[in-house]
Formats: sequence, C-alpha cells, structure tokens
Amino acid sequence: MVIDAKITEGYVVLCDEHSEMHSFLIGSLGLSVECPHCGSTALATDLATDYYLSDQAAA
Repeated sequence: MVIDAKITEGYVVLCDEHSEMHSFLIGSLGLSVECPHCGSTALATDLATDYYLSDQAAA
C-alpha cells in the first residue's frame, strides 16, 4: 500500500496486497489505513514517510 498523490480532497492510496491493484481516497490520515476493497491495513506514519521521501512529493 502506498500514497500515490495528495489532492485537495485528501490522499489517493494504491493497494496491491492481493495481486490486484485498487485505488481509493481517504480524507485524512489516522493511525492506520484500511483498504475498503480487500481489508489490508498499513500504518499511516509508514505511508506518509514513504510518500514524502519519494520523488512523487517533490512534483
């Protein structure tokens, strides 16, 4: 699971936990993020850290 983009409405998250790519929008980050399609979870701090250290946040 990764944050793909930050937009006005919140965060676009991509989930590929079960060999199938899903995307969904969350308004704000809490303690954890759960994929509404497959139920996988990830810590929001890990997702945010990975996003802001990636090249995507610089764009």
